[in-house]
Amino acid sequence: MIIVSAGDALTARLIKEAGFDGIWVSGFEVSARLGLQDNGSITMTEMLNATKPIVEATDLPVFVDVDTGYGNFERTVREFEKIGVYALSVEDNMPKKENSLWGGQVPLMSIPEFSDKLKSAKNRKIKVIARTEALIRGYEFNEAVRRAKAYEQAGADILLVHTRDTTGLEATKIPTECRDIKIPLAIVPTKFSHITNNMLVNMGYSYVIWANQTERIKIKAIREGLQSLKKYDCALHIEKKLSATLDDMKGLCS
Repeated sequence: MIIVSAGDALTARLIKEAGFDGIWVSGFEVSARLGLQDNGSITMTEMLNATKPIVEATDLPVFVDVDTGYGNFERTVREFEKIGVYALSVEDNMPKKENSLWGGQVPLMSIPEFSDKLKSAKNRKIKVIARTEALIRGYEFNEAVRRAKAYEQAGADILLVHTRDTTGLEATKIPTECRDIKIPLAIVPTKFSHITNNMLVNMGYSYVIWANQTERIKIKAIREGLQSLKKYDCALHIEKKLSATLDDMKGLCS
């Protein structure tokens, strides 16, 4: 499955229109839309409020990034299941987390503690993606694999070994190192965007998650539009060159 991020219902409908398989609701994107850093500062309620219109906008499965689980992961699972979310991604960062795309080595949650968190989500309909930050935080591959195997045993449905290696070599290596793991693998290729979806699927990944591209597209487009409005003192250039039509916008709304 090729999954693309949406920060709102309109973007979710555009993702379906483009023919992708699922929608990712990103903690990074939702934090940014609230003007906050992605460091665990958003609440479960804020994430639920962002997610519900996205779930209702299309029939695509919605995958939600719930950071470290907002404390009581069992309750988090229950609340997101109520609104129809397909899967939750929970990571083994400590609760005072730092965005995975930057920062150095920091301690991760212990394997037993994170495994207990996964086990607390038993008897649920929603799928759980166990995400290890081991490679992100400077641990060796053997530690990432050790965690992956433990999380599978704890009941995870999908495994995400996160990497920000810009060459993509770690991404290539992960399926081989995790060959004994039977649950599906997911990957977030933000830092190695030159590797195609087809290549990643052929490596052995079942889920390819483009986790923040749509919000970054919006930032660039809005910035250019505002610069144009300032430069030309009217919106004619925006209407001719930069924007969708009013009818197009209307057509995407219920």
